[in-house]
Amino acid sequence: MHSKRKTGQRARVAAVLLAVLGGLVLGPGAFPPHSAAAASGEAEKTGGGQWKFSREISVPETAPYYELYLDEAVYRSAAEDLHDLRIQDSTGAPVPYYMESGAETVEEHSAIYASELIHKAVKGTDTLLDYQIKPLAEHADIQGNRLVFELPAESFLKHVEVWGGYDGQAWEQLGTGDLYATNGLSADGITLERSYKFGYYRLVVKNNPEELEFPGLTLVDSSREWSTAAFMRQKTPQTEITQVENRTEIIISNTDRLKIGKVMLGSTGNFLRRYELYDSAGSKLPVTGSGELYQLDFKDTRISRTEIQPVTPASSDSLRMVIYNLDDAPISITDLKIEYLVDRLVFAGGEKTPYSLRYGNTLATAPQYDIINFKDRISGEKLVQAALGAETRVPVTAAEPPGTSWWLQGRWGFNAIIIVVSLLLILIVARKLGQAK
Repeated sequence: MHSKRKTGQRARVAAVLLAVLGGLVLGPGAFPPHSAAAASGEAEKTGGGQWKFSREISVPETAPYYELYLDEAVYRSAAEDLHDLRIQDSTGAPVPYYMESGAETVEEHSAIYASELIHKAVKGTDTLLDYQIKPLAEHADIQGNRLVFELPAESFLKHVEVWGGYDGQAWEQLGTGDLYATNGLSADGITLERSYKFGYYRLVVKNNPEELEFPGLTLVDSSREWSTAAFMRQKTPQTEITQVENRTEIIISNTDRLKIGKVMLGSTGNFLRRYELYDSAGSKLPVTGSGELYQLDFKDTRISRTEIQPVTPASSDSLRMVIYNLDDAPISITDLKIEYLVDRLVFAGGEKTPYSLRYGNTLATAPQYDIINFKDRISGEKLVQAALGAETRVPVTAAEPPGTSWWLQGRWGFNAIIIVVSLLLILIVARKLGQAK
């Protein structure tokens, strides 16, 4: 009985030894739960999925920070909210960035100043009107970038000049423009190139023998929008124009999902028409202004508004504009362009160039980088502009079978040695068991 018990113990030891050796030969694939957890961890690091497109980023010089403006190809193939954008250095390591949108607005300050008409003079056929601006508080600076005038009651059209001064004696010309009220249309303001701190303004009404009165002036200082010139692009989109009963319908294709901020029509003839703007889902989009298109040619002046501007940039894959002609002939449209806004990425420079931009991953999650916390400080730095190269497709990586790992495939030589050693140990154990009988 003692011999049988001893033989049983040896058999159990041999079984345990074989199980352990089997685990070594099979590798991590023998433990599916652990492998699944490891794969899940890798997916979390990358956000899952694969990037479809890559663009090399070229930089003209070494700099602490770079700015990179996106283009149509990125909007066409990236996620709609651009959460799948990634910048990499030459080693494949991620490069943190933050994104700025040209559609953003800021309202740093807004002020409105009243004025008093202090002097009026006639010079030939021109009328000179001088206004003194009233400060908002004693010893407070006056600053403004737009002049809004109180208009005469009758219909008129006048070319005007605007001048500014600090004391009402010496004047500096600031600009020219048109003031008018005709056919239900009006223009009562002149926008200056920048904000000025003048306390006095002069309006020169050219060719005004009827001595029209402009009794009031309001000075406005507003910085509601930051400079978007660097973010603006223009193109001629694919369009389809049809006449439906007494309406002109224009379909503007926007398959690249660009952020359209303005539609500009080229046309001939005089007209005044109401219009509406819709997205691809048929929802009406609010627009700036009165919702009217007009063009009126006078002897030496053209009054026109042929631009359609959504209140917020529209990225619908198509826009539909409906122009109501009533009983008039359709407007003769000679040209149509769109103005759209792009985004820019700001990222820190380094020595591991070239950089690349990847996008086109539907499973990627939005990255979160610390660099966004230093945006205010970086905005004061010199940003060197980088450029995007040609778009290339990223090779598709074949998915690995479940329960395997890449490092296991590289250890076949090691596994072969383990198999040989295991067989020798099995023979030794079998021999010992045979001698014990």
